[in-house]
Amino acid sequence: MIMPRIAPPGSYIDDPAEKLDRTDHAESARNLAFALAKGGLTCVCEWITRGRGGVTNRALRADIVVLCICSQFLPCKRPSASWVGRQHGVSRQRANELRKEFADYIAPYIQFNGQRFLNQANALQ
Repeated sequence: MIMPRIAPPGSYIDDPAEKLDRTDHAESARNLAFALAKGGLTCVCEWITRGRGGVTNRALRADIVVLCICSQFLPCKRPSASWVGRQHGVSRQRANELRKEFADYIAPYIQFNGQRFLNQANALQ
């Protein structure tokens, strides 16, 4: 069958890209930022609720997260893992191990104080 030179509107040879809405780049960047933040918060909350120990374990892990990400919110002059351990009645070695575990877990997603490079292990990939 021979195709007509000028197709009627709405026919199967119309370009569908002409009918699509134009995207707003600022809005799509904002949506991407919210999606990334949502993913990061999900990872942090998942790490906080890990393990046994109930509420006390979650409180300790939440303070470790605050220590790593924004330590200025802790009520002391020089926050450290040993200070968090004393507040929750665990050894400073255990608190420091939790801090290192969190830093290793969250490193691909965010960068925080004391971390020199973001995701250095996967930088060459």
